[in-house]
Amino acid sequence: MTATFSIEQLIALNDEIGSLVRGGVPIELGLSELGGDSSGALQEISQALAGRMEAGATLSEALQAEDRRLPVTYRTVVAAGIRAGRLPAALEAISNYARELVDLRRRITLALLYPFIVLVLAYLLFGVFVVQMVRRMRETYEIFRFPLHWSLEMLSSVTEWISQWWWVPLLGFVAIVVWWMTTGGARMLTFSGAARPLILVPYVGRISRYFQYANFADLLALMVEQQVPLPEGLRLTAEATGDARLRRSGIRLAESIERGEPAGGHGDRRFGLPPFLYWVLTCEPTGKGLSKLLRHAASIYRRQGVNLSHWLKIVFPLVSAVVIGGGVTVLYALSLFGPMAQLWNDLGID
Repeated sequence: MTATFSIEQLIALNDEIGSLVRGGVPIELGLSELGGDSSGALQEISQALAGRMEAGATLSEALQAEDRRLPVTYRTVVAAGIRAGRLPAALEAISNYARELVDLRRRITLALLYPFIVLVLAYLLFGVFVVQMVRRMRETYEIFRFPLHWSLEMLSSVTEWISQWWWVPLLGFVAIVVWWMTTGGARMLTFSGAARPLILVPYVGRISRYFQYANFADLLALMVEQQVPLPEGLRLTAEATGDARLRRSGIRLAESIERGEPAGGHGDRRFGLPPFLYWVLTCEPTGKGLSKLLRHAASIYRRQGVNLSHWLKIVFPLVSAVVIGGGVTVLYALSLFGPMAQLWNDLGID
């Protein structure tokens, strides 16, 4: 059985490859040592990569053979970094992005832990205490021949369903825990597979896009510095992002440039690119001028991603505690004291 390759292990592998490249040490020797000192999926992949490279494969070819566990974004970034002759810089950008995602996921976990515990405990108490209380109230209404209030009827239907199907919500809680444990894989780098629903967390999708724009600009700057033609660089860089929309945007812009269409003829479409990045790519600078502008754009988008990430780490725990924890508390209080107050009113107790 193949072990799951986590994003933390991807960072460790990436940092090791970067250190070996900067130090001028043969990558296959370093990866072989890493495989001997590690365990699980990191050991498997390190030894597999070392074996392929010792057999004559390049780093890019060895990584492509691990397509089931390594996300396409990572493999394409490495290939683009090799093509541009700036592999360490490309690897460093991936590590920074991955570390930010790990920290963001950890913060979201801690923020949701308390409300989740409150939700589970409230459900268990509801299933034990409120169900029995509602049954006793129905018996009281039947004894005094009072008509059931609509709120008690609705609550009674809910409690009867829970008494028969109590295990369904618990199974849902378990499924959520299992799903969350599987979102820490390397596929989180592109929010694919089990990690895709994380995009639904407020602002996580925007943070991811900012870092994708920054990586896009950084890699394209590397291509320009190595005198790779802009259309070809756009295609390679767009593939490296792992984002379907950004990939389409890069390919369409590359085709437009190849057709010789003027920048002003693109209108307001921008090919799906953010305004500043689109302006940089169409203001017709070349060589060092374009490279500097792209690096400046990368720093802007990376700073926006970091700032929004820090803001989310502060605000999200407070909001989740208030919305989930507070909502459960209010719902529990209404379920408990609402029918009781109605019973007192029907009994004429002031």
